[in-house]
Amino acid sequence: MVNAATPEGAPKEDENRLARTPVIACLKWGTGYPAIYTNMLYRAISDTISVPFTFVCITDDPTGLDDGIETRPLPPFALERHLWTHGIWPKFAICAKDMFTPETPILYLDVDVLVTGDLAPLIAHVTTNRGLQVPQGWHNTHERWFPRLFPAERITHGAVIGLIGGEQDHLYDMVKDRGADLIEEYGNDQVVFHNHGAKRQYLPNGWVLSFKKSLAWHFPTSLFLQPSRPPADCMIVSFHGTPNPQDMTQRPFKRGGSPEKFGYFPVKWIKDYWTRYSRDSDL
Repeated sequence: MVNAATPEGAPKEDENRLARTPVIACLKWGTGYPAIYTNMLYRAISDTISVPFTFVCITDDPTGLDDGIETRPLPPFALERHLWTHGIWPKFAICAKDMFTPETPILYLDVDVLVTGDLAPLIAHVTTNRGLQVPQGWHNTHERWFPRLFPAERITHGAVIGLIGGEQDHLYDMVKDRGADLIEEYGNDQVVFHNHGAKRQYLPNGWVLSFKKSLAWHFPTSLFLQPSRPPADCMIVSFHGTPNPQDMTQRPFKRGGSPEKFGYFPVKWIKDYWTRYSRDSDL
């Protein structure tokens, strides 16, 4: 029976959208982040999420990935491969036409994030609000302390990206055929997402935090205080630049951290996370 409010033959767009199983996607290419990072991300999400989801890894090498992880090949990019890390240009694979079914809620995560809470509210936020949902870059300490002296806006950060399948295809089309001039024009991928994402919106404050900008202490305080545990409303901790999460699990007296925020002992809550979600088979 056709709903009286819907013309016969017309698609029930809202019902179709809500019926889509959300996709959580990541990107794995080259050797910088081996399979253990993708596997741990998948395990952490599976352990904490309260809604059904499909996990997809877009990759040039699926070797060693857990059962349950769907893999899809990287789409073509004209930019030479050795330039991909001037920004993370392959990230636009999530916007490639036909990579995901139209109207599917998609949540992209960098493989080096830590999942610290149920991602269901984040997925619901993407589904309801649509557009390009991204965290705003985090301010440095001096910018937080003296905002009037350092008023510059922080733009989109690409560690977490929410979108609806089919709405951001133009972003892949913008970059797929470009060479090194792409880097000369934009600098990195975040600028493209920020300036050209359709209906770009910032995620609520606190849902995605930076390890080194939100939780780690400056030297010399870092010698006495461990980086803070993320608060209860934080769902994702981003590790951008240095350090990587595994750097925070090393033996005592081995220096770890960034140049201005470092210590000599493993961070307990990160080491517990690493122990919980890693397997001997990953090594």
